[in-house]
Amino acid sequence: MNEDMVHLSAERLRFLVGLNTGFATAGEPEWRLTEFYARRSSPALHCAIVGNVLVPGGHGSNMNTAAISESAAWKRVTAGIAARGTLPGVQLATTWPGYVGERRFRSHAPHEVISRSREFVRDLGVSGMHAVLDALDEGAALSLRAGFRHLQVHAAHGYLFSLLVDGRINDHASEARRRLAEWATRLSGSGIETSIRFSLSTGEPSFDADGSNEFHEQIADLPFDFFDVSSGFYNIDKRLIYPARPDILRARRAATIALARRFPSKRFIFSGRALRDAEGDLPTNVHIGLCRDLIANPDFLIDPGRGCTNSGKCHYYSRGEEHVTCPHWVRARPPKVF
Repeated sequence: MNEDMVHLSAERLRFLVGLNTGFATAGEPEWRLTEFYARRSSPALHCAIVGNVLVPGGHGSNMNTAAISESAAWKRVTAGIAARGTLPGVQLATTWPGYVGERRFRSHAPHEVISRSREFVRDLGVSGMHAVLDALDEGAALSLRAGFRHLQVHAAHGYLFSLLVDGRINDHASEARRRLAEWATRLSGSGIETSIRFSLSTGEPSFDADGSNEFHEQIADLPFDFFDVSSGFYNIDKRLIYPARPDILRARRAATIALARRFPSKRFIFSGRALRDAEGDLPTNVHIGLCRDLIANPDFLIDPGRGCTNSGKCHYYSRGEEHVTCPHWVRARPPKVF
């Protein structure tokens, strides 16, 4: 790592934020998943978060979603990341039986998505909610045995944990947040980094106008080490999750900066082409999340002139494909066994 990169990484931590690569078969991580994350890891990257990994008994957002387990394949994933000088992280998630992700980028009836979410959580009930949170506990134990040292709860994008923590959707959200607070405190006490990914907004205007600030305060009050800021519900407006238009990118940046200034004692992860602009306006408690630039160029942190060009190929599910790809990334040969 050259002197410029030492200075850069000393100022802010860099994260590869969680994404579902599709490199899994029947929940089992393939060699391609190991290669994908190992190839993008380096001393310039603080943590690579393997994205959208199912808790035990969880339900995937598509057919190629990986699931945490006792499989030795997970130890190969973490060893591949750690061998390149990066902290291995995992994002634990679940949807629910019958969940179907929209292929379209925008829903024609976003209010119906919110209504169905409320109905599902009511039907799940308190006991069902605790069963899901018990599965998160089990998923954490499996993750630690696999070698992960940063654990993230995926409470964004309209997936199940995002519904459980939001009092506008779940009448028992305070209890769900209490359980997550205990989860984060327990892990942090064992020397494990924790984070929670959450959506600043859903994309449904009337819902977002009602109580969003209070919701942000409730999330920021949780004892996680990092707060990974995203936006959008997958089945409402994916443009907010994967911002590409300049106006949406500016809005995400401004909203993240405003949140970080409201809670200066908390550490936030800002993603959404985070390095496209100078970092001078970012508060010191904001760290950098990368995704599409590192998909396009695994060496982006040492070659930042070549990154994502918005080809759209990485949106594989929306395009009817089975796994992530990019015309700028040529996959290497299978990696050695780490």
